[in-house]
Amino acid sequence: MKKLSDINVQKLFPSLIYKRGLEYFNNGLVSDLTYDNNYKVWTATVHGSEDYFVEINMKDFDRGSVDTYCDCPAFDTYRSCKHIAATLIGIVNKEEPQTEMYSKFDYELTNRFIRALSNIGEPQDVEDILPNKLQLHIEYLLKWSYDKNLLIEIKAGVTRNYVVKDIHEFLQDVLSGNEHFFTKMFTYSPNHHYIDSKDKEILEILGSIQKNEKIYDGYHVYHYRGNVNDKRSLTIPPLVAKTVLEKLVDRDFTVETTTGKSFSNVMIEEGKLPYHFSLNKNEQNDLLLTMHDVENSIFFKNYEILFDNGVFYFPLKEQIPILELVSQFGKVDQKLPISKKQADAFLSEVLPSLKKVGEVEISEQVSSEIVQLPLRAKLYLEAKDDFIIGKLEYHYGDHVIDPFSGREDHEVIIIRDVEKEKQIMQLIEYANFHYNGRELFIDADEDELYEFLYQVLPLFDQYVELFLTSEVRSFILENEPIPRTTVRMEGSTNLLEIGFDMDGLNEEDINRILDAVIEKKRYYRLQSGEMLSLEGEEFTSIRNFFQDMDIHKGDVQDGKIQMPIYRGTQIDELIETRKNYDPAFRQLLHQLKEPEEQHYELPSILNASLRSYQMTGYQWFKSLSNYHLGGILADDMGLGKTLQTIAYLASEPSTNPHLIVVPSSVVYNWKNELEKFTPSLTVSIMTGPPGEREQKFTTALDSDVWVTSYATLRQDIERYRNLSFQTLILDEAQYIKNYATKTSKAIREIQASRRFALSGTPIENSIDELWAIFQVVLPGLMPNQKTFKQLSHEKIATITKPFILRRLKKDVLKELPDKIESVSISELTNEQKELYVAYLRQLQQETAESIKESGFQKNRMKILAGLTRLRQICCHPSLFLENYEGKSGKLDLLMETVHNAIANGKRMLIFSQFTSMHEIIIQKLKQEGIDYFYLSGQTPSSERVEMSDRFNNGEKSIFLISLKAGGTGLNLTGADTVILYDLWWNPAVEDQATGRAHRFGQKNVVQVIRLITEGTIEEKIYELQQKKRELIDKVIQPGETMLSSLSEDDVRELLSI
Repeated sequence: MKKLSDINVQKLFPSLIYKRGLEYFNNGLVSDLTYDNNYKVWTATVHGSEDYFVEINMKDFDRGSVDTYCDCPAFDTYRSCKHIAATLIGIVNKEEPQTEMYSKFDYELTNRFIRALSNIGEPQDVEDILPNKLQLHIEYLLKWSYDKNLLIEIKAGVTRNYVVKDIHEFLQDVLSGNEHFFTKMFTYSPNHHYIDSKDKEILEILGSIQKNEKIYDGYHVYHYRGNVNDKRSLTIPPLVAKTVLEKLVDRDFTVETTTGKSFSNVMIEEGKLPYHFSLNKNEQNDLLLTMHDVENSIFFKNYEILFDNGVFYFPLKEQIPILELVSQFGKVDQKLPISKKQADAFLSEVLPSLKKVGEVEISEQVSSEIVQLPLRAKLYLEAKDDFIIGKLEYHYGDHVIDPFSGREDHEVIIIRDVEKEKQIMQLIEYANFHYNGRELFIDADEDELYEFLYQVLPLFDQYVELFLTSEVRSFILENEPIPRTTVRMEGSTNLLEIGFDMDGLNEEDINRILDAVIEKKRYYRLQSGEMLSLEGEEFTSIRNFFQDMDIHKGDVQDGKIQMPIYRGTQIDELIETRKNYDPAFRQLLHQLKEPEEQHYELPSILNASLRSYQMTGYQWFKSLSNYHLGGILADDMGLGKTLQTIAYLASEPSTNPHLIVVPSSVVYNWKNELEKFTPSLTVSIMTGPPGEREQKFTTALDSDVWVTSYATLRQDIERYRNLSFQTLILDEAQYIKNYATKTSKAIREIQASRRFALSGTPIENSIDELWAIFQVVLPGLMPNQKTFKQLSHEKIATITKPFILRRLKKDVLKELPDKIESVSISELTNEQKELYVAYLRQLQQETAESIKESGFQKNRMKILAGLTRLRQICCHPSLFLENYEGKSGKLDLLMETVHNAIANGKRMLIFSQFTSMHEIIIQKLKQEGIDYFYLSGQTPSSERVEMSDRFNNGEKSIFLISLKAGGTGLNLTGADTVILYDLWWNPAVEDQATGRAHRFGQKNVVQVIRLITEGTIEEKIYELQQKKRELIDKVIQPGETMLSSLSEDDVRELLSI
């Protein structure tokens, strides 16, 4: 293998550079010289006027190639420098390469930091560190072609300047670090010459122009590239002309005109222009405009630049079109005569423009004849047959001008308000006026007449004085009536009557006006002939009210509308015009909006004390019940929804029983709670075998409360259909979230005076679930499902607000200990990893192909099943592989967590959704000699209650629970640790599970631990959960969570396809 020492480093560099490099090395200026054996790279820091980083890549050294780099300015220009020479000399003289890279990483970053900060000041020119080179002096010559394209030529040399015969070749050589031949007497060499940094900057810009010439031509940015046979010039494109000129003025720069005149010491001005104009009288007593010295200036239209006597002017945008015209006309004749008929227009329109591009001098004789007074425009309107006739006049003092025929008197010159006159004429055109040579007129039908009188005519007010005849005024309603809205309750009918009144209008007009509003008409023609605009704020408010409340033509009778009582708060929020409420309606609003301010007494038979927020819940129940309304109690888990409901039921004695429908797993929870808090109420459990249930339908008729399950009620719906109940209570109402299921249909058939739903998660996957629940508890509140889907979340919140009561634990239980959530990461074992990777690849391929062939929806269940398999591998592969004999990283982590928790006196709930996983965990717990409780979907309700009580009383340290079966109806405040072994798609279900321990009655901080396998789908599920927790916050109140049904995008993100 070759060694670097075999090569004579001196031969690689010019003698001066090698000499300087050797000096640097001998003076100890090469430091941090290190070698990375993996990448075959030497690095070093060379100290000079600054610290420079050097890199020598030896990767292809055996093939005779060494790649070098240095971050000094000289390397940028010449691709070689004394710092690289010093480093190579250091490598040759180094006895052993240092393979430890820590020094490079420890100190190189510091060196770069020092260099970066030190470079903030003025950059140092290359010549400062290359004193032995001679400067290449550059002279620039700017010309232009006959079609006014700017051309640049260059001369360069040391003791004398030589013409650059091919500017393209020169730029390419200089910028590439190559030599460039001028004559036998002189050749530019980067080894012997340097270029001033400012000149180099200009050359780099010209080099960019050269490279982009084809682009400029292709986009027609400029159209001339000079004489193609003249290689000496380069055309400056308009896009960079200003930049080039600004840099040239500080250099050796000459401008040569097409007439051969030369200018040096060229200057730049921006905004200010050199023009001078004078306005006098000529021998014919006409005005005479003189444009001074315009013929000497050159306006480059494509560049928007003016050149005049050695100065380049960069005009402002507003000056450019004026400048172009002045340049054009000034070249033809510098003196323009102006007749008396032209004088008004000239002084009104031309003179203000000339003042923008130069100084204007007006003689005293001309000034004495000029009148400058404000414009007063007058528009006279009258009605004839089906026409509106108009006459427009411009008044300047005593001078009256017809804008369509002009004026005859030219004794004085009037400077007219051209801008305002133009605006008025634009309004005349907008109003659709026509001119027949004598007068203005509009041929208008009724709609066009309204448009003109109410929409267009008000626009004229700020520009003209309006004079209307009585015929025109007869169409305009002078005193528009302001509608008033009254709302009153109609006795015991539970209906609201909304009435509308308008001063000065009879009932027939009011009904027709309201119908016109419903039909979204813009105006209504009163019987008197006057037009009433329906586009004002008051009628727009009524129109929005009708639209939001789904009111149609014909619903208004005698100026009144009847609406159900549950619309009360919506009516109050939507009516923005003057409104008047009767006392009964005000009381209704107060009870619906402020339940905490009501004073319903607790029933004496209630054997419990209510907390303040629970008392508010009781008042909410009573307030709604008072008006035969229902709602959703959506309190956070653990706040006592059951107790608040029982308090309400105890306060509502009736000949008909109350019906409570609950999940099968909590039937006996309710029985126990009812017997505990209201022992005087008789309770019938309407579950059991069919024969037993049949008998109960006879014996339970005298009971105060019936408790049944959703599944049992669905089976017995024929018996329930003909019964009447005082109250229907739906616990865990998300069970009826699907409107189309048999259970939901059965519930809707129950006859009950009042209906309430209980749910900590009324929205789990979709906003439609809330709609489905309200179809039971308050039918008619929501529009049809199609319309409902189009409502904004804010609109839904407005509709439902009085009928949903939701409080969060963090807001009402200030003394409730914290809930601390954390994630514990496990790793797949080698056996798990092989299975996971193989199955993931297979699922990725199959899913991508299935979606491509037949779409996502058709393959949805198959894909979800595949995702479940991946999750099961994370938990324990034996969940679906019978012969799997390996371990599970997550199970090991669980047992480690369990042992640590027990050692620290913790008592825990362990949730998993996979029944087979429970069996694996149970087997492991038995092996470790750890006692436990276990609850699944098969556990009878009575045993659930018993196990819960035993656990809460301190028996055993572990309660293993099925996530779905144990997520509701359990009070397990005896636990202070919750372990979620696997993630559920819907975080709301997880929150229900953790709510078993973190609820009213808990005395300890609750630790929630999620076990997640690193680098797997579980991490992505967790991320997905965090992204989708916003919907219920918008519709109900902050604090709840949901996960929308998995979309195709979600699946692609989970599988990275």
